[in-house]
Amino acid sequence: MKLSACIIAKNEEKNLPRLLKSITGKFDEIILVDTGSKDRTKEIAKSFGCKIFEHKWNGFADARNRAVKEATGDWLWHFDADFELEEEEYRKAITLFKKIPESIEALSIGVKNFDSTGRIKAVSSHIFIHKAGIEWKGKVHESPVTEKVAGIPVFVNHYGYSDSDVMLKKAYRNLKLLKEEIEELSKDSKDYVVKLFFLVQTYLLLSTKESHYLKKAKARAEEFLRISNWDFQKFGFLLAYMFNYYLHILWNLKDYSGVEKFLRKVFSKRIKLPEVYFVAYRLYRSRKRDKEAFAFLKRTAEFLDSVVENPFSLPWGGATECLPGFEREVFSEEPLNVPLEFVSFLEKEWRRQKGRNLGLLLYWLSSEDRKLKILNKLVRRYRDPFLEKLLLNELVKRGDKDSIKRLSGSAILKELYLAVFYDLEGDKERALALYLEYLKSYRDFHVALYVTSRFNQLLKSAGLPPIMELEINRERR
Repeated sequence: MKLSACIIAKNEEKNLPRLLKSITGKFDEIILVDTGSKDRTKEIAKSFGCKIFEHKWNGFADARNRAVKEATGDWLWHFDADFELEEEEYRKAITLFKKIPESIEALSIGVKNFDSTGRIKAVSSHIFIHKAGIEWKGKVHESPVTEKVAGIPVFVNHYGYSDSDVMLKKAYRNLKLLKEEIEELSKDSKDYVVKLFFLVQTYLLLSTKESHYLKKAKARAEEFLRISNWDFQKFGFLLAYMFNYYLHILWNLKDYSGVEKFLRKVFSKRIKLPEVYFVAYRLYRSRKRDKEAFAFLKRTAEFLDSVVENPFSLPWGGATECLPGFEREVFSEEPLNVPLEFVSFLEKEWRRQKGRNLGLLLYWLSSEDRKLKILNKLVRRYRDPFLEKLLLNELVKRGDKDSIKRLSGSAILKELYLAVFYDLEGDKERALALYLEYLKSYRDFHVALYVTSRFNQLLKSAGLPPIMELEINRERR
């Protein structure tokens, strides 16, 4: 079996080296379709041995189809320039390729969307792998033209969500393209409903900048729900996830009675989606009904664990955007007021299920003397920056300098651990140097603010500008 990697790119000199380093040596060929780069994109691609083809821009599907035309592999794996493929995920994919039924023409995989601090901001899924000859359609949110698709629990890392300004620029671009496409489609077609979904998604993103887009999102979401007629067989994941979008819209419009009414209707359909349960948690928490809130938050944690492990483990497919919200909740200082037997029950469940987010929920609700033990287990089991920062925070509260120094050797955030150690020791110069080293890899707003306030005089005496003005590398190591 010959395997081709296909990339479309324009002015991606910052992202491309990370992707190419991660896929070089894994594929029989790497096809790069350049749609008009003015930077070093083509030069970088050439240095990695890519086959480079210049192509005039006419939408995403058109560029993908040029890659399909030029690729010689039996299977084609498409990458965006801001992706990364880890060795373990590649090996998993190669193993699963051997088990794919002959009738399957395309594979949907998971996408872990990272923010600038190295934390997973969202999980999504998309068809990125398909057999040779299959074409793509769509100027934006393009997809291969096939219905013979299987989902496999393989992930690529995506760093395009790490910069909110870039995301907004893409959203404005997508809005224009989506409007052009949707005007050409019949309202009776499935394609029209699919584009409505992405239009609502785009309006919601733009509403974070301009609030008037929220009402536009509401109108289009209601149109989607009406036209789809809640037909799960036809619209599956898109319909289930529109429930999340519509609940989000109602919540932000402060229509809490509408939220409650819609939740009842959604739950009657036995929907398994983390976002829906998280909204229910927020509603009951706001009404001081902590026992009911606990039940919904526990289900949120369980569904999050399922999706992050395998994006196709739930009936309606794999995607979630509520992981940061859930993490913010368990990082807050006001845990739910629930009986001790609830916490004991949760600990038994965690021992059985061993999920990361179920463990975080247990950490949040546990007594102070139990928190550190739970966090240590989580950090050993799941190496990620959020858990390490949480553990570091607990150690700082306890003034446990020895543990901070000891753990720095195995920590992902090694520079941050050492910076905090020397900070506690009173060695400001060494602490500042390590904080700055950490900030080169992680655009961490909270750490940057702390460094600005604590080390302002040192920054000035060294001739450095305030930390927020420093050029900070956006890429993770």
